[in-house]
Amino acid sequence: MAQGDISKLQAATAWDSAGKKLGDVNDVHLEKESGIPAWITVSLGILNSRKHYAPLANSRLEREELHLAWTRSQISGAPGAGSAAALSAEEESALIDYYELRDGAE
Repeated sequence: MAQGDISKLQAATAWDSAGKKLGDVNDVHLEKESGIPAWITVSLGILNSRKHYAPLANSRLEREELHLAWTRSQISGAPGAGSAAALSAEEESALIDYYELRDGAE
């Protein structure tokens, strides 16, 4: 995703990899170094007010629909993050490990 997609992402509805509707995108979080969108948060259901983090890796934006590469179960089980507007380095690292996004170069 490009930086120009931020407003489109914020107005999108998220869908999981199985084609199930997750809900509206709550927040878009940028990669610290590049400034490109890297993560979104989504609330999973009416009674679930917790924001769940999902990576934008391997996702696609089609009009107002954001199709993620992860299942609802995977997103629901992701580590939580604090209430701060930005992810801490530790929170982001935990999410990267959870979603197995490391490229092995570390």
